[in-house]
Amino acid sequence: MKCPGCGGRELEADGDGLLRCTACGEIIDGGPEWGSFAAVPTKATGKEAVASPPDNVPATSEHLLQQWQEAVRLHGTPGRTLLVASQEIERLADVMQLPLHVREGALELVSKALRRKLVRGRQTESVATALLYASVRLEKMPLTLDEIAAESRLGRLELGRLYRGLVRELQLEIEPQVATDFLQRFARKLMLSDKTVVHARQLLRRATEAGYGQGLGPGTLAGATLYLACRETGEPRSQKQVAGVAGITEITVRTRYQELARLASDGGLEF
Repeated sequence: MKCPGCGGRELEADGDGLLRCTACGEIIDGGPEWGSFAAVPTKATGKEAVASPPDNVPATSEHLLQQWQEAVRLHGTPGRTLLVASQEIERLADVMQLPLHVREGALELVSKALRRKLVRGRQTESVATALLYASVRLEKMPLTLDEIAAESRLGRLELGRLYRGLVRELQLEIEPQVATDFLQRFARKLMLSDKTVVHARQLLRRATEAGYGQGLGPGTLAGATLYLACRETGEPRSQKQVAGVAGITEITVRTRYQELARLASDGGLEF
């Protein structure tokens, strides 16, 4: 960790959770929660260094820690709120194996929401969950709202409302997801061949041209199309398997598959 003012790395405790840069004298205010990060003398050199976070704070990159501290210094952001948000972001990201840049993006969005006072009156963990999904969407990762909701402490409807509200209030420009974004990831989990993926893309294109799929979630449409493609290419997978990777119910897979099959029998999916 370094001083955000001069870049110096020699920091010393200044009481009440504050740190002082020995090079330029700048005070870094992290609030009471940052007391655990205060500088302590090392046995080897006698110089002071920043201690590691306590066990109840999730392990993150040094870059994330610097982001928290910078937000506190510049905007007076409550350190406790950022730490609570980061814990939920890290928990969900670990479960879903999300990359570091998605986690960092989510924390930046939380900091932005705090500066605009959008967290006030809302549960911190809920805001963190919604903004993690926003970061996923901004990074164009093929994950559905249902998948995030399944691992969160929120219901799908509540998460959806909060996500849409924060996107609007933060004025985020997020492109809509399409079913083709999900085909490769679902196929990989189902261990399907490239042949089946190509066939599913063709089916999906024909279905879209025929006007099918309007109002359906992209994950739902991708799952149903893959199920049909599996049966037609001789790599059958069960409705339960497809439902599991797509984050939908077996009934949904069966219903959408039947609709696609009827469309195909009527000539709507001819190649």
